[in-house]
Amino acid sequence: MARRFMELTENYGRYFVVHGKDVSHHARSYLSGLLGTQRRKNIGRIGEDVEASNYQGMQQLISDSPWDEQALMDQVAKEANGLLGGHRHSALYLDETSFIKKGNASVGVQRQYCGRVGKLENCQVGVFGCLGRGERAALIDARLFLPEEWSKDAGRCDKAKIPQAERVHRTKGELALLIVQRARQRELNFQWIGGDEIYGNNKPLTDALEDMGEIFLMDINSNHGLYEEDPCPQPKQERPGLRGRPVCRLEPGNSKAGHYSASELVKRHFESENRKVVIRQSAKGALHARLLVKKCWQWDGKSNAARPRLLVAREEADGTFKYSLTNAPESTGIETLAYMQAQRFWIERAFQDAKSELGMAQYEVRSWRGWHHHIALVCLAMLFVLKERLLAAEHTPLLSARDIVELLAYYLPRRNRTEDQIFESMQLRHNQRARDITRRKTKRKAFLTK
Repeated sequence: MARRFMELTENYGRYFVVHGKDVSHHARSYLSGLLGTQRRKNIGRIGEDVEASNYQGMQQLISDSPWDEQALMDQVAKEANGLLGGHRHSALYLDETSFIKKGNASVGVQRQYCGRVGKLENCQVGVFGCLGRGERAALIDARLFLPEEWSKDAGRCDKAKIPQAERVHRTKGELALLIVQRARQRELNFQWIGGDEIYGNNKPLTDALEDMGEIFLMDINSNHGLYEEDPCPQPKQERPGLRGRPVCRLEPGNSKAGHYSASELVKRHFESENRKVVIRQSAKGALHARLLVKKCWQWDGKSNAARPRLLVAREEADGTFKYSLTNAPESTGIETLAYMQAQRFWIERAFQDAKSELGMAQYEVRSWRGWHHHIALVCLAMLFVLKERLLAAEHTPLLSARDIVELLAYYLPRRNRTEDQIFESMQLRHNQRARDITRRKTKRKAFLTK
C-alpha cells in the first residue's frame, strides 16, 4: 500500500512543478497527512505528524503556490472515469456541502443555510460533482459558492485573492451546470445525473440539462407543482396596458390538465398504482419499498410548452414519501428508476468519508486559491482510497476509508516526537492563540471607540 501511495504521488508530481520549481515533496507530505490518523488535519498538525515535512513549504503549497488545481482535477476525473465510468449504472451526482467557519475573512463565508447543522450558520458552501457506480464514488469537481455580497465587495475579494474572472455571483444551479459541462469536456462516461431538491427544484437547470441531451433523476419538494395532463399553454390577450399595448400572457389550454403538488398527485394514485420493488442491496439484505411512477408535465407558466416528466415517489419506512422527477424515457423499468433514485446516497457517503477521515473540513486557509488547492488534494486522496478498495474487493470487500487511513499510518513514515518536541509544539500553538486573542480584542476596542 505504501508503494502504491508513492507511485501515485510520483505520477502526479508533474502538476506541482511551477516555473521550474518542484514542490511535489510538499504535496506528498500534505497528502500523507490527509491520509493519516491525526484527529485534526490542518497544516500545523500534518507538520507534526509527517516525517520530513516542512510547515512553511506546505503553507506555501496550499495558499500561494500557483500550481493548477484544475489540471490536477482533470487527471483525477480521468482516472475515476477509468474505474467507474462506462457502465449502465455510471452516474454523475450533484450536491453541496458546507464548512462551518468563524469570522468573515475566509473566502465566501457568510451566514447562510448550513446542511451540516440544518440551520443558518456562518459557513462556506461548495458545490461538488461526484462520479459513481453502485456503492463506489469519487469526487471529481468542486466549485466554491460565492455569495452576492462577496461579488459586490472588491476590497473583500482582493483580500481573499479571488481572480477577477471568478468575482461573479453564480447560483448553485449555475455552478452545477458548469460541473456537468466540464464533465462532458473531460469525456466522462456517465449515463445519467442525480441531485437533491436544491437542483431538482431548479427548473432552469433541469431544462438546460435536457437541452444538452442529458438524462437526470433529481429529488423535488412535496409541494412542487405538476400537471396530470399536458396543459397545452395558449396565449391569452388581455386589455391594453398603460401605453395602449396589448398585454399577453400564457394560460393552460387544456382545462382538464389538473394542477397538483407532487404530494397531492401521489395521494391520488399511490394506493391503486404502486408496486413493491427492490431498491438496492444493503448490509441487511435486499431493501424493498413501494414505488409509484406517474407520467406528468412540468410547466412554469412562462414557457411556450410544458415538458413531460416521470414522477417517482417512494414510500419510506415511516410512511413519508421521497419525490423525484426524471426525463428518462417512459419505457424505463420501474426497478431501474428505483435504483437510480436511491443512488444519490453515495455522494453523501463520499462527503462523510472525506470529512471524517481525509480532513476535508479541517483546513485553515482563507484565500480562493487555498480552498481550491486543499479540496483538489482531498479529491486526490479519495481517488487513492477508491483504488485501494477496488484492489481489495475480492479478498477484503468491507475495506473502508478508515481502514486504509489506519494502515497508512503504520506504513508511511511518521514523526516519533520526544516530550520536549511535544511541549514545543504546544507552546507554538498557544502563542498563536494568544496573538489571535490580542488581535481580536484590539479590533473590538477600536470598533467600540469609533
